Amino acid sequence: MSLWLSLSALFIVTSAFAGPREILFRNERVCDAERILCFHGSLTYESNPRLLHLRARVRTASGPGLLRIRVIGTNELGHRRRAPFEVRVRGQHSEIINHRMVPDHPDVNNWVVEHVEFISDHSP
Repeated sequence: MSLWLSLSALFIVTSAFAGPREILFRNERVCDAERILCFHGSLTYESNPRLLHLRARVRTASGPGLLRIRVIGTNELGHRRRAPFEVRVRGQHSEIINHRMVPDHPDVNNWVVEHVEFISDHSP
């Protein structure tokens, strides 16, 4: 019984310090504008510890390159902030992407995806 109470208290304490989780997209197929790279996954934002987290799997790609997901948010004063979420990919089918980033703007707690871009290593 003592162990159960200790574990319950630990769960309550850790839940109290964790901020709300915002889902920018969940379990969706996302592609860049030219459809060079497509992946299936989720992008979330946890306000405490201010962490953007992409969990995805590559579906189609022309090869290795840089995946750039630009997110935009607004602070309490109405100022717009942008943050580039960038991750290198090998561009292999079924490659797992598991990348985290802390945006530079601590005054923004809500982000949305503005633009998805893929810059191929083979581009001229």
